[in-house]
Amino acid sequence: MTNRLVICGSPRARGRSAGLSEAVRLSYERAFPADRVDVVRLSDVRIAPCTGCDACASNIGRDELYCIIADDMARVRRLLNECDELALVSPVYFAGAPAQLKSFLDRLQPYFHANWRAKPKRPAHLHVVGEGGDPHGFGPLVGEVRSALSVAGFALADVHDWVGRISADGALPAGADPLSGGRVHPASAYTCAGPDGVRPRLGSSTKEA
Repeated sequence: MTNRLVICGSPRARGRSAGLSEAVRLSYERAFPADRVDVVRLSDVRIAPCTGCDACASNIGRDELYCIIADDMARVRRLLNECDELALVSPVYFAGAPAQLKSFLDRLQPYFHANWRAKPKRPAHLHVVGEGGDPHGFGPLVGEVRSALSVAGFALADVHDWVGRISADGALPAGADPLSGGRVHPASAYTCAGPDGVRPRLGSSTKEA
């Protein structure tokens, strides 16, 4: 049995991201009836922003994932630890993550100090949702997600580009497969140029699905 986790990173309880998240959940349940599928909607939980206090850095040997902030992140972290595969659905806010999703990503800092990034990587998939029309794209969102999830023991395998393809009420195009119906590209296709070159250096081929 595979434990699958779907996280909806939108602050809205209804809309494009919520509709796609529900479609992904149903597709997993139909395609893999023996698997466990959990869903976390960040609109329904309370996750405070990381304050950078570094308390998590001094608790190795006791609770390696300790965080001084007491909120719903403890429950979400438990589901994250138990899952074998992660699907993250996110809207695009000014080319990046909305505040609620950024808080979740930043609160993965304890995994860095506990060195979970050295563990075997579990696959993660990013589904990107947006109305469309932003000329700046969503490269920063991909970088944020890939960086944060990597410290928690995940490797971002691919990016499903649903921008401009989902209606305001969350309905997918007729006949679209929620697991492969977006424009699918390997995560390595989204590169970041810096003073020392382009990263990641894993190739830049893309494919349409």
